[in-house]
Amino acid sequence: MTESSEKPLLSAVGQDEDGLGPSLDSPADFEVVEGAWISGQNAGSTSPEEIRSLLDRDIRLERDAALTAPDRMFAGALIEVLGVPDLRLPDFPETATKLDQQLATLEPNYSQVMHTIEADPNLVGRIWSLARTTRFPSPPNNLQIAVSRVGLVEIWRMSVEMALEAIRIRRGPFKDRADGVRIHGVLVGDVTASLARETRGPEFLAGLLHDVGELLILEAASRTEPSQEMVCRIVAQHHASFGVLVAKAWRLDPEVGQGIAYHHDPGAVNAGPQDLCRLIRIADIAVSGALDHRRQRQSFPELAIRQAATGPMDPTRPLVLAQRCIDRLERDGMNLMGTAV
Repeated sequence: MTESSEKPLLSAVGQDEDGLGPSLDSPADFEVVEGAWISGQNAGSTSPEEIRSLLDRDIRLERDAALTAPDRMFAGALIEVLGVPDLRLPDFPETATKLDQQLATLEPNYSQVMHTIEADPNLVGRIWSLARTTRFPSPPNNLQIAVSRVGLVEIWRMSVEMALEAIRIRRGPFKDRADGVRIHGVLVGDVTASLARETRGPEFLAGLLHDVGELLILEAASRTEPSQEMVCRIVAQHHASFGVLVAKAWRLDPEVGQGIAYHHDPGAVNAGPQDLCRLIRIADIAVSGALDHRRQRQSFPELAIRQAATGPMDPTRPLVLAQRCIDRLERDGMNLMGTAV
């Protein structure tokens, strides 16, 4: 869905009692609000073969039209990535896959789960760090207590989040943007899973990875230093398509790829109220709106949520879920206000 073809978001000036956004009963003074959620296009397909063909064609056109050497190099780098089956991606975290299989049983084998966790030093370090935050009254004495405090579901999520961090971006403005994409993914993954009432599985994964294609684009940009204008254009037009290819390369549930493909405009594929791409869309709006509220930026996500939901939905719920997740990350020491989320 292009920015020009998307319906404008109309918003009222008045505020609800909770202060989160506009009241639909307020005076009829409306203005168009360009929220952060009004951007991006759906993938043209969920078929990797079709997507590669379409992307290769479009990126070659970008390269041929480029006016500077860095812009041409950037397009060339993306074409090279498309020519490799695994997109030169790091492997999807083995720990996350193992934990997912072990936690899928009704009664997980705790000793096997601990063995999987202990075999991953990076994950162990994260567990220790989180278990020692102000979220808990006192530091744990051993890893088992730390695991118990953090919880197996959150540990699985942490192991999955490491997939985003494995896509390395060189230092500079594109890395700063990538850091924001990662944090935004964590927030949207949490809200999507909560809306679906599923703690693990495709719901969290698809929300977490809904913008993973942007990381692939930013990785190429960090190596070639093209113009911001070209990077923003390719991100807006093609990050969902690149994201579908990432999900395929990582052999994720097909539902994850579908959620990524159509999260910008679920209506284009007649998605139902509880279809994953629609829940991601709502979560995306809620996270951006909640952060706008924190930054005292005027935007009105309630109306956008109601428009995206296409059915009866209290827009307060996704916003509250987003705020709770933001609160939790900040209590754990993450500086969201200083990051381009």
